[in-house]
Amino acid sequence: MKVAVVGAGSTYTPELVAGFAARPGIVDELVLYDIDPERLDVVGRLAARILAAGQYPGRLHITTSLPDALDGADTVLIQLRVGGQLARLRDETIPGRYGLVGQETTGAGGFAKAIAHRADRARHR
Repeated sequence: MKVAVVGAGSTYTPELVAGFAARPGIVDELVLYDIDPERLDVVGRLAARILAAGQYPGRLHITTSLPDALDGADTVLIQLRVGGQLARLRDETIPGRYGLVGQETTGAGGFAKAIAHRADRARHR
């Protein structure tokens, strides 16, 4: 099975890769894709070390080409943040000014993230 990870420059990717390494034989090819080549390089090198340590028998491919990443993929995992790290910073810090939880997935921070995602979708219709 080929798994493509879109947004693989995420700091969450190593944990995902470790999960694949711990379950050999499920994923034959793992493709890491991101638009940010610097972040992808750092995470990609770490992913390669994680997979090597786990004696991962499959193939790891790291790319900044979305068509290459998706070609023949059986599963696509998407790890992206609408607005990038700047949006995350706002979502996590502004609520704190008002005594609210700013965590990015719950509370005011998560709500801000959801609204930004919805607004982004509306702009692209």
